[in-house]
Amino acid sequence: MLLGISVLVYWLLPSQFLRNGALIIISFSFIYLMDKKSVFVVIGLTMFSYLAGQWIARSSKRGAVHALCIAALLVVLILFKYLGLLTSVVNGLLSFFRQLPQFHITKLLLPLGISYIVFKHISYLTDVKWGLIEPGRLYEFLLYSSLFTIFIAGPIERFERFKPNIAEMRVRFQWKDMEYGFMRIVVGLFKKLVLADWLGYFINTAWLSPGRYGPTTSVLGIIGFSFQIYFDFAGYSDIAIGASRLLGIHIMENFNNPYLASDIGQFWRRWHISLSDWIRDYIFFPISKWNTSKFWRKICVPVIAMALCGLWHGPAFHFLLWGIWHGLGLAMLQLWNEYKRKHSTVARLAKMPWFNLASMAMTFFYVTIGWFWFRGI
Repeated sequence: MLLGISVLVYWLLPSQFLRNGALIIISFSFIYLMDKKSVFVVIGLTMFSYLAGQWIARSSKRGAVHALCIAALLVVLILFKYLGLLTSVVNGLLSFFRQLPQFHITKLLLPLGISYIVFKHISYLTDVKWGLIEPGRLYEFLLYSSLFTIFIAGPIERFERFKPNIAEMRVRFQWKDMEYGFMRIVVGLFKKLVLADWLGYFINTAWLSPGRYGPTTSVLGIIGFSFQIYFDFAGYSDIAIGASRLLGIHIMENFNNPYLASDIGQFWRRWHISLSDWIRDYIFFPISKWNTSKFWRKICVPVIAMALCGLWHGPAFHFLLWGIWHGLGLAMLQLWNEYKRKHSTVARLAKMPWFNLASMAMTFFYVTIGWFWFRGI
């Protein structure tokens, strides 16, 4: 209903400036309807990051100002999302000393889309600091922060890609956008409501009561969950991309047949692409420069980056373990690639068609095992 009204109002308005204004109002109204308290957090974060971007661009000490602003965003994210996890860790450490009192902190509300908006703002401020983009106008940044079609589940759009979508005199109504948008929404709904939900219905009992079933059923349940979570996430992305296209806004693709990947690195270039790119550009590459040692770059960096990726999904230890599992996989891949470069016979063998098929199977097996931790089993 909201999407239909939004599309109608959007295209009936005579100018792109008025359309953008209407879309800002609609987006914040959506957030308010979904969670009344969250809208004030979103407005506060949006205004803070907008002013921070202006400050960074004009400052002669961009590095220090940028670090201060990023730290403030991370503090907000930790307070709202990770305070409970940190409290349990601290209390666990204090339990070794019986005379020390434990902390009892009331859990704060979890604002709608807090992880996505903080990551978008970090990329925005970092790109301003690096000189890749100029600070956006207030209406551009308000719409970038709040656009309701991608607010809850992404993709994590970059400001440099988003800005041309709403530029004056650049947006035109096109029937092909309508057709494509509806098609993507239908495909997304099919993936989510038919494939993902029905797979979940059949495999949930195998996950919840593994002792009642034999090994064959258990294996099928594990493989089924791999496809369930893919269709679930990819379905949401299709709906978001399609809904945005109805408004003439082109959002980046987020999934590209990840289970056809022949190694774990390729898997992450195909799975939740916007998040993978974010982790690569704003965590993996920057911390790689901290130390030039082989152990740091090939082992520590991927494990740290993917551990943070795991925690981004949720404030729980099983998400952390899932991230570490993928970090170890990326570390092993880097060592394997180095080994291939030094041994031409192995490199030729790795190019054989049968080897590629075996690599795809091994990658799928490795990823599937990781879903044990993701699900919290």
